[in-house]
Amino acid sequence: MRAVALAVILGIAVAACGDGDDSASTTTESGAGGEDLGLVEEGKLTVCSDIPYPPFEFEKEGSQGEYTGFDVDLAEDVAQRLDLQTEWRVTVFDTILASLEAGDCDVVVSAMTITDERKEQVNFTDPYFDSEQSLLVRKEDETKYATLADLEGQTIGVQTGTTGEIYAKENLPSGAELKSYDSGEEMFAPLQAGEIAAVLQDFPVNAYRALQDDQVVVTETFPTEEQYGMAVKKSNTALLDALNNALQDVRDDGTYDTIYETWFGTKS
Repeated sequence: MRAVALAVILGIAVAACGDGDDSASTTTESGAGGEDLGLVEEGKLTVCSDIPYPPFEFEKEGSQGEYTGFDVDLAEDVAQRLDLQTEWRVTVFDTILASLEAGDCDVVVSAMTITDERKEQVNFTDPYFDSEQSLLVRKEDETKYATLADLEGQTIGVQTGTTGEIYAKENLPSGAELKSYDSGEEMFAPLQAGEIAAVLQDFPVNAYRALQDDQVVVTETFPTEEQYGMAVKKSNTALLDALNNALQDVRDDGTYDTIYETWFGTKS
């Protein structure tokens, strides 16, 4: 029921699923089609991701190092189509592209928005998810902070290195200030404690939090036409092509819809 409810809240149209030098440790492991994918570790698709960031990537309840979420399900399915196992490496978002460049992983799958600035550093797959920004406040402040403009003189929480932080800086109300956090999850406790008045970040994440916690609510969304993509090194065009082909297959055979509905309910 929560998944269906989130689908109603989201109202997001799903996008069609659509490289620095290689590290010295890169192998020449082949994928399902026999092509050289230039993987960090033989037989594995090593994924850098900023975890937790529900509902896209977070640790399974009661587990240690087992992950779930929309991005996780999608990446696991893509890897399987390439005859690869997945290995997840938890990476701070603000340094995640540097980790990719350093050869710590083959691909970044972390609800990452495709931007012109990031495209100067990496290649992105075809987009796999549409998103926008949003404002999350305590339920008791729903009327008081109904819009971003209402937050004059207040402190707003953002995640370092994200498009949410960029949007907040560009649209900061008079007298307001930003407080940056390394992860999206770190902002919720300060919000509840009243240390910050609001959280500005990706709408699916804030909407999911509001469904899990009835003490917070999304009061405003900001249409930014953002799209998420998987990022690979500019030099690794073989892996980019393989990922795009797999994403196309995921879309064509209906698997994408199944994964989407698991986390967000039936698409409207």
